[in-house]
Amino acid sequence: MKIVRGKEIKKKNNRNLIFIGITILALVLTAGSFAYTYPGFATASLGATAHDEPFITHELSADQPLWDDILPQRLYYSEYLLPNAYGDDTELPTQHPEEGEHWDKVDDLYADDYGTYVSTLSSKHWERDLYNLSNPIMYTGQETILSVTVYFRFAAAGDYNALAMAAIKTNGEVHEGPNEVHLGNLFETKSYRWVTNPATEDPWTFEEINDLQAGITIRGADKYQPALCTQVTVCVDYEYVIIEGEVPAGNLYDITPHPDYTGDLMVKLYITNTRDLLKAYQYLNMKVYVYGSLEAEKDPDYQVLSIENGVIIFNIDGGSAPTYTIEIVGGGYRVLSADTEDWAEGWSIIPEFYCEVTQR
Repeated sequence: MKIVRGKEIKKKNNRNLIFIGITILALVLTAGSFAYTYPGFATASLGATAHDEPFITHELSADQPLWDDILPQRLYYSEYLLPNAYGDDTELPTQHPEEGEHWDKVDDLYADDYGTYVSTLSSKHWERDLYNLSNPIMYTGQETILSVTVYFRFAAAGDYNALAMAAIKTNGEVHEGPNEVHLGNLFETKSYRWVTNPATEDPWTFEEINDLQAGITIRGADKYQPALCTQVTVCVDYEYVIIEGEVPAGNLYDITPHPDYTGDLMVKLYITNTRDLLKAYQYLNMKVYVYGSLEAEKDPDYQVLSIENGVIIFNIDGGSAPTYTIEIVGGGYRVLSADTEDWAEGWSIIPEFYCEVTQR
């Protein structure tokens, strides 16, 4: 009986050893059959080699998009309008040369002084010429008109005073600047600036600029002492605020497979701060591209990641390339307004991403 008992004990120990061996084998197979993903904002690993080297790593790219470029930018520019037709007043009696029209004697972008001019003759009373102007061509609807300035270049015909005022006609009303006095027959340029429309006292509108007439009111110091005008130019100053445009291009993540890894991959890219972006953007659409992915072989070869969808997926067959880069190659945006103080507290213009790489 002791021998039998000994045999029975030995059999039980053998069964225990077999069970332990099966358990160890199961753990080895499990570790080799499933990939573990450790996603993060900067770096992640997928699985491990026999030497504990990661099969796949991904990290932030060095040349990230310049998101600060999306902040509203204020640009300033000026546009010059020249006389191109008669206006409602043509009171100056003479012009030089006699051929042509009054307006083409003063329409020079660069003044020719005694080459062409209009003038008074034998009166010491104020006389006015108004001219229609070339239409502005820069207006897109996003500009703010800051001011309208009339430049006029005038002189006396001799050694005496000439007097002149900038003149405009808007909303059916004539308005003039202050009286400018110039001594002698060498031409001098003067100007007057209207920040708002003097007829309405409101900011200028594009329609008012389009309908504007401008010119000069002028006289000599006395009778038979003519005053001359050789140039009239209108300068419109604009402020242009960029609140929409092309998304800045750049690289987000570099995905690097281990040289021994040839499996298929699934790459997911998330936006994690959608709530903050919605406080700054009316819309944000990013064209995202991964060279070597199945999606790169389609038309279009990019996917659109936006604050509406929040996540996109790329698939890679056989991770054999040295590196796969997640790129932003274009897209469009529009922020809520030109003034960041109008945006809700906690706004952000910088998308925060979360990249996840898994076996497919």
